Amino acid sequence: MITQTTQIERSKSNRLAAVRRFYVYLVAFVSQIAMLFGINDLIDTISRAWLQSDGWLQGSFVRTATARSVGLLLVATPLFLIHWWLGQRHRNEAEERSSVLRKLFLYGSTAAGLILMLTNAYRLLREITWLAAGAPISATELLPAGWLPWSFMGAIGIGLVYYWHTVLVADGDFGQEVGAARLVRQLFLAIAGLVGLGIAVWGARTLLQLGLQVAVDQVSRAPDLNWWRLPLGGAVSQVLVGLWLLHAIWQQWQEIVVRRAAEGRAVLRRIYLYAGILTGAIATLTPAALLLREGLLMVFGAGGGSLAALLERMVDPVSFIPVGIVVWFWYWTTLRKETDAYGDSGQSATVRRIYAYLVAATGLGLLWVGAVELLHAIIDAALVGGVWDEPLANGVALLVVGAPIWAIFWRRVQQIAERKDAQGEDERDSWPRKLYLYGVALVGALVLLVTLAQVIYRVLLTLLGEPGLALSSNELAHRLADSAVAGGLWAVHLLAIRADGRFEKTPDDVAKLAAPRSAAERRAALEAQIAQMEQALHAARAELAALEDIK
Repeated sequence: MITQTTQIERSKSNRLAAVRRFYVYLVAFVSQIAMLFGINDLIDTISRAWLQSDGWLQGSFVRTATARSVGLLLVATPLFLIHWWLGQRHRNEAEERSSVLRKLFLYGSTAAGLILMLTNAYRLLREITWLAAGAPISATELLPAGWLPWSFMGAIGIGLVYYWHTVLVADGDFGQEVGAARLVRQLFLAIAGLVGLGIAVWGARTLLQLGLQVAVDQVSRAPDLNWWRLPLGGAVSQVLVGLWLLHAIWQQWQEIVVRRAAEGRAVLRRIYLYAGILTGAIATLTPAALLLREGLLMVFGAGGGSLAALLERMVDPVSFIPVGIVVWFWYWTTLRKETDAYGDSGQSATVRRIYAYLVAATGLGLLWVGAVELLHAIIDAALVGGVWDEPLANGVALLVVGAPIWAIFWRRVQQIAERKDAQGEDERDSWPRKLYLYGVALVGALVLLVTLAQVIYRVLLTLLGEPGLALSSNELAHRLADSAVAGGLWAVHLLAIRADGRFEKTPDDVAKLAAPRSAAERRAALEAQIAQMEQALHAARAELAALEDIK
């Protein structure tokens, strides 16, 4: 009875603590953001009134803006300090330090500090680069007043990031969180890393684009050759800001992986790596397909426009490809190293399958559309007598890009699925594979239903003597081509579904597995189980020793 009463009181206490945390950390976060807005507006107003001589910034405008900012600060600052103090009162409790609501507040506050720091650093670097490239001082926002609020708010952002990181470390479980708290930290690192990657990729692509565009302008003798200064400032600042964020997040995550090997196969880390691979692949293959299309149009004599116009169209795709290749290669090699070093967990194996089947489905879609476009162009050339250059170029480009992607990834997953061991069984039973196979089979069946129904409809009308219809029309041939492509791909995936079914255990197999085994078989199974447990124990002791060495 006493134990049951204690459990009820403990459950009630946990619920009340959760309500308290939700209130305290939510109000602290909202008031912190309001306080930062107030500081930013106040510093911006004061710096412009002090350093800028525009008449409209004087008088009533300054008074109104200052009063609004000060009023917001006078309310938000005490609210934040009081509620943060309430949160820190319980920092000596282990449950408080490891609570998911506290982690959400701390990482959300860190994200706010990062945004404040990086946006202001971007503005400063952009304007400084613009001035260094020869832009007139009168055209920049840096002088006379912009530098002060940007520098001040950037410094506040740096201070916030540093302070909240020290609080996270002081909680004692940084990098060793459990449950939802660990997911919050991993989600923060993954999102921040991908944001940094996106900024750096776009900035690097813009730099290459500017260089190529300037070269094209020189060739075509464009009238304005000084337009590049402003976009250069933005591109340089994006590269610097993005690379810094990407490097800082990666270094922090790597330090955790070194201390804790299980972090190397965490599902969110694998999602981050696969997202980086996809980013590099998209940035490489999409413009490559566009370039191939333009090249084919040139071969067919339908490029259109002058050499300068052609070069203009190629600048954008060419600028993406080198950046995409670098990103693709780095993330792919990193993923392979970590998979070899740390292995796969059940969740990370699922992430790998999602990635593989998603890429295979993308390649299949490109192949499907490309094959249809190519067949339509060939049919038109045979029946109408003319070649439509656009569909032909589109079809070939999509096939050249899509077919290798689908073939590589499809063969890779098929090799695993055709194995007769536990890994093959896991692959065949995985939901990403089932979703991919049955999804493609469903789409293929629906396309066959629609196209073949149209073919039969037109054939029957022709046989019944409907005027104006002919079995040799290109429209009927188009529908037959659509049916042929859909039928071929449908059959391939139906065969794969059938092959997977052959590996499924029959009731007799299940009964054999459930039947009592001999003493020798039982002894061998127990010895294998003990060996696995000893290996896991050895790994755990090695990790514990590493942690002791760090202390």
